[in-house]
Amino acid sequence: MSAVAITRTHAVPRGATALERASIRLADAVTRWAMRRAELRQERRDAMLAAVQAEQTRKADPRAADHMLAQVGVIRR
Repeated sequence: MSAVAITRTHAVPRGATALERASIRLADAVTRWAMRRAELRQERRDAMLAAVQAEQTRKADPRAADHMLAQVGVIRR
């Protein structure tokens, strides 16, 4: 005899046939799969938006202005 651990419980109407019980389990599995995909997609989207925001809000180099002024011959500050 093998040991079985019940990890999920399904609300199955009284008198459900084997096909109906299997359909409920399948629907639960598909729902978990779809939710996981959506969560992964949301995580990728959040990471992409964070990367874009970090790229767009880079701090300017304080020496860049001095360098550009020196290139055109203006005395540095």
